[in-house]
Amino acid sequence: MTWRVTLRMMLEENMLVTDRSSDGSAGMRPHRGFTLTELMVTVAVAGVLAMVAVPNMRTFLQNNRLSAASNDLLRSFYLARSEAIKHQANVAVCAVADPTAAAPACSYGPFKGWIVFQDNNLSWQWENPEPIFERHVLLDSSVTVKTDNNGIEMYQATGFASPAGVKNPTRNILLCDIRGNQMVGTNSVERAVLIAASGRVRVSATSADVAAAGTCP
Repeated sequence: MTWRVTLRMMLEENMLVTDRSSDGSAGMRPHRGFTLTELMVTVAVAGVLAMVAVPNMRTFLQNNRLSAASNDLLRSFYLARSEAIKHQANVAVCAVADPTAAAPACSYGPFKGWIVFQDNNLSWQWENPEPIFERHVLLDSSVTVKTDNNGIEMYQATGFASPAGVKNPTRNILLCDIRGNQMVGTNSVERAVLIAASGRVRVSATSADVAAAGTCP
């Protein structure tokens, strides 16, 4: 019987607490919001933070576009080299105006868009039915690309870069934006894609490499 009495007492106490909490007194508690001064201070702080963050974000996006474009080119050159060795054939990377076209034509201009293809007859131009290993879409319009020679690179079956033939293959490619050759320490914001006669390709942002590759824009 003792546990029943204890349970009844607990239930009665809980009902009493519930009744007291629902008597409407809670609705009388004051609700404090923002004062005008606090709101003005908050807006001012947010404005200062935005002034600092927006330029940094713009610079981050610009750097990211240049890095992505140069690394994509680097990957495509490595792909062409490996496919040339694998298929024991001539494989080229050439600039095209419309990489998605059914019959893309090498423009020999800047690498704003490009394809990687097997050049069976060493014509330095894609011809049907030569296999296309990659199509790279056009780069962002904010990115400027400069090449030292014709916008094409040919890899031989040995993996070496082909010497001049029908076209004079590029060896230095510069990628930049409206900032030009802006320096950050000892490096430039520009990106240089450098192709050696051995076929090896590298990306550099050092001032010496960028200056040796040419000027951009």
